[in-house]
Amino acid sequence: MRRLVLAVSLIAACTQTVSAQTAFPMVMSLKPVAVQVGTTSEVTVNSRYSMHSAESVLVTGGGVLGEVVPPEVKKDDKAPNVVALKIKLTVAADALPGVRDLRVVTAQGVSTVAQLVVVEDTVVAEQAKNDSVAEAQLISLPATVCGCFEKAEDLDFFKFKVEAGQSLVFHVRSQRLQDRIHDLQAHSDPILTIRNAQGSTIAAADNVFHGDPFLCHRFEQAGEYLLEMRDVRYNGNQYWEYAVEIHSRPFVRSVFPLAIAAGKETKLRAIGSQLAASGAGFQPALEVTLPAGHVENVPHGINRLRLPFADWPSNPVATYVTALPIVMESPDDNNDAVKALSSPPSALSLPCVINGRIDAPGDVDCFVFEAKKDDKLSFEVKARRLQSELDSTIRIVNEKGATLAENDDLRLGKRGSQDSWIETWTAPDDGKYAIEIRDMHLRGGDSFMYAIEVTHARPYFSLYADTDKTNLSPGVNGVMWVKVERKNGFTGAVQLHVDGLPTGITAECGRILPDKGTDGCIIFKATAEAGRAVAPIVIRGTAVHAQADGQMTELAALATTYQETYQPGGGRGHWPVEQHIVAVIPAHDIRGIKLSTTDITLKPGESKTIDVTIDRAPDFKANISLDVTMTHLSLFADTLPHGVTLDGKSKTLLSNGATQGTITLTAAKTAEPIERQLIGLTANISLNFVVKTTFSADPVFVTVVKP
Repeated sequence: MRRLVLAVSLIAACTQTVSAQTAFPMVMSLKPVAVQVGTTSEVTVNSRYSMHSAESVLVTGGGVLGEVVPPEVKKDDKAPNVVALKIKLTVAADALPGVRDLRVVTAQGVSTVAQLVVVEDTVVAEQAKNDSVAEAQLISLPATVCGCFEKAEDLDFFKFKVEAGQSLVFHVRSQRLQDRIHDLQAHSDPILTIRNAQGSTIAAADNVFHGDPFLCHRFEQAGEYLLEMRDVRYNGNQYWEYAVEIHSRPFVRSVFPLAIAAGKETKLRAIGSQLAASGAGFQPALEVTLPAGHVENVPHGINRLRLPFADWPSNPVATYVTALPIVMESPDDNNDAVKALSSPPSALSLPCVINGRIDAPGDVDCFVFEAKKDDKLSFEVKARRLQSELDSTIRIVNEKGATLAENDDLRLGKRGSQDSWIETWTAPDDGKYAIEIRDMHLRGGDSFMYAIEVTHARPYFSLYADTDKTNLSPGVNGVMWVKVERKNGFTGAVQLHVDGLPTGITAECGRILPDKGTDGCIIFKATAEAGRAVAPIVIRGTAVHAQADGQMTELAALATTYQETYQPGGGRGHWPVEQHIVAVIPAHDIRGIKLSTTDITLKPGESKTIDVTIDRAPDFKANISLDVTMTHLSLFADTLPHGVTLDGKSKTLLSNGATQGTITLTAAKTAEPIERQLIGLTANISLNFVVKTTFSADPVFVTVVKP
């Protein structure tokens, strides 16, 4: 797991009282959206809901330090509406280029995530008037041009000069920067056009990296040229920022092979644009040797590495670092599964990772392996996640050519991928089988590489946490919900843990009950000594699995953190982010949650009630909803023991300033015994149709006894 570094620069200790029905900031954009390595610059954070009490800036990945520039507000304005906040970002010279998560910490709470691009060249911000060829903004190259499609039919023009024979890369980031923006329902669809001085089109690019363009163009004639940026539909939005990196350096899209062995020297073929080979000018590929020490301490899994070119390191490129044996695709014909199964070559030795490539349109690659009856195997393709162009589909074939299993796209948690995964395939008989891979659309070429990880299916679990931030204050707790996906025969309980808590914050970590669909939660509590603590935390789970032979195996997993997003039409979506942030904020709209009891013991068929008293902030009269599950729009988590439900007699809606509510829990007659299951009893304030501010009471434990 890549180490995530917190960049915090506190400029004030905020002691003011937060006004009634206050929302944490929902960041919409950064302007400009890019910063250059080795520089200090100012960026404007644009948000919904005020950032007037901003205190610090958090940036993932290391090498970027943030500082809030205090906004100018009127002295008599007790609650200024600061939705455009300047921050100062200092980027180390050795900071890794790429996209980072950025947040602002305020007295209202930690903001949602913004996307910041770290680049190597001078950042040039769009000027006010550049909407026509006549008003084209003059820029010097290399540069990263930052702008915005701020209105419908907006066109942005930039003028630059080149020498005859000069080749330039134009790498656009815009649509990809908007997936994690919490409340940006409509996304940009940029198109890039290069025009000559007379305005005629000489090159254009649209969708290359998802919806973002990429272009490498050689200018045969010296002179002035124009870069035009617009939305392909001529739509606009004040938050549709973009960054265009323009330079003449090599650009690496991907490498072959994709999988590399940790701690071993590896020869790679870099695939991309403007890759200089000695005396050969600009080429689309370049051989490079990765020294053993280059990946000696790199964690196993997907990593972004800079290749050691002769003159400078490359742009970061995705690779898969593994400790498994690596098998390279043979140069011999391997297009026919039945033919491969009937030929004498030996089968794969499992487990392993296969490096290969779909070399040409229509190409199919087949690999033979042996299995015993009831062997359980998994076949995971890593390609599109590593910037390969391959949209893989795989199948398992027997000696008669019959398809035994097939998969196109995989799904991890709440997000899908165009990579493929056949998981927990069971061999029907002793014998030889073949794994076949091809492009879904029968495409192929130099950049259609893949790595197939073939392993014996093992029991494991994955954890997913919602949401990505926990705001709490002394007297009012915070809650996090955690779901589990169990695989390959594991059905047991999972105990949750938290690492990295700052001084003054404690956590009551619940458990996910075995095999019943019950989820888990974590209750965070701040002591008086916590102050204005803020920190990234790591959520993990541990479990014990009983194998068929009676041996016990310890299992563990780190949780993927999701930030909620506002979907078109009002749905609640999720995108993974790099960190979960826990923060202590001043007294909020809800000052306290008092319960008549925190221990509930139920017999099957019995109901019991918890009386809930809310301490509201002065003048705070908005609705408060009580709950014991995260059921907003779509159920994310339910920590109640199997057979225990929230009774309809509960008084969960507190309107018009009401402070008294009830939570009644009922155990079905079939409810199974369980001891002290932690549940989250929450008080929620709606900020809009999708978003709620959630606070938690003290931990509540539910026990179901035998009849």
